[in-house]
Amino acid sequence: MTLAGRRGRDTAAFEAILASRFPLPGHAHNLLVLSDVHLGSELVQHSQPGAPLKSATSERRDRDLTALLDWYRERPSQGRPWRLVIAGDLIDFVGMSVSPGAEQFVTEHSPEECSYGLGSAADHTLAKLRRVAEHHREVFAALGRFMAAGHTLVIVRGNHDVDFHWEAVQDAFRDVLTGHGATSEAIEFADWFYYEEGNVYIEHGHQYDDFCSYEHVLHPVVPSDPRRSARSLSDILLRMVVRPTRGMRESGHDTKSALDYLRFAMQLGFGGLFGLGRRFLVAVATLLGIWREHMSEAAQWVRREHDRKMALLAEARQLSLVKLQALASLQRPPITKSVLRLLAGVMIDRVAFGVALVLTGLGLLATSFTPALGVTVAVIMAALAIAAWAWRRVRGSIDASASLRERAAQVATVFPAAFVVMGHTHLPERFETSAESCYVNLGAWAEEEVDEGEASRLPATRTHLVVQFVDDRPTAALFRWAADGRPTRF
Repeated sequence: MTLAGRRGRDTAAFEAILASRFPLPGHAHNLLVLSDVHLGSELVQHSQPGAPLKSATSERRDRDLTALLDWYRERPSQGRPWRLVIAGDLIDFVGMSVSPGAEQFVTEHSPEECSYGLGSAADHTLAKLRRVAEHHREVFAALGRFMAAGHTLVIVRGNHDVDFHWEAVQDAFRDVLTGHGATSEAIEFADWFYYEEGNVYIEHGHQYDDFCSYEHVLHPVVPSDPRRSARSLSDILLRMVVRPTRGMRESGHDTKSALDYLRFAMQLGFGGLFGLGRRFLVAVATLLGIWREHMSEAAQWVRREHDRKMALLAEARQLSLVKLQALASLQRPPITKSVLRLLAGVMIDRVAFGVALVLTGLGLLATSFTPALGVTVAVIMAALAIAAWAWRRVRGSIDASASLRERAAQVATVFPAAFVVMGHTHLPERFETSAESCYVNLGAWAEEEVDEGEASRLPATRTHLVVQFVDDRPTAALFRWAADGRPTRF
């Protein structure tokens, strides 16, 4: 059979399952799981005034996501409604750079927020949510129709929408969807993870990536200013360096060399290079401030509040507190807790190596070459190369795929589940962690905005997971939303 024929057969079989109206006992719903939609990621006009308000990439994402929601809305599986679980990063609160406008705010704007746009306080986040709801109105309308048809929604927090921990933001999100026909009772927020015992465990996965993790997942606030959400190294670099720099991408830095950064910097011109250097130094200073926060006395009360919320979660969900603590122990401490790893994380080695190359080149042009000078330069460059290699070892890999895969196997020993599901990496995969459990990464619906004629380095996979129950046993398949407007096996 040809590949096209096999895909057609898989799609037909899947549609036949969806068309079945005979409910199986024991389960009130089937699961539809996706992740990393990043609504609002293109709203960067505060730091990039010339950026388009809505790009072709954004329009394509909205169109496909709306079509997927409408398609499943009309096709409940085996007589059971769908429970849609969005496993983090539905809204890109962190990546946005938006101006205050005429709105009034209780939380005054810090100097950083004046430079880079509205921040992470609850009232700032509410303003962001209002703009996203209007900017992606068709997606919110599709979610409203989906729930009005009897399906339910669970929002799991990710690192880009960590600001959903504010109750006021959750309430406002519910209000937006009820305005589109949903009922408030059909919307649930999972502060950490979503779990159906023995069947499925779902979380975003950023807590196993030390570039993106938060020290206190249930109470992610700044110790010295609890009005604002905590920020990871990745958050700071994205907000202060990547978003304001035209042409700089969020992904691909793991493979960049010092020469690559030098070439990019020279393309910016003198003014652009100066601005980039200034933003980089401000970001490093901000990160060093976060490092000091970890060691402050104020950090202790955040820890106590986190522990209190963990006990409440255990009671509310009828889970073992010991198991929750064991699960928390699998998380990777944020890289901002170590000054050495922090400096490695901002690639200070590559910056220093690039500066050294420039200064060495200028020095050679201004100096008469001698054999002794050649030996000196060779020794210096060799020492820098060795130092850069050592720094890379400290930094580790930016791609967290291996870490999530490893932790998924350990998660299943604490919270047994046939499927351990995460997102975060934007790279879909299915990996058998044991005979009893399988790790699934959901991929992404978002891709980076690129200039016209340029190909995205990490295109959206448009993947989602369907979990159904046959004889009370969960079965799962990863599907991709195809160009012809229906799901096909990935």
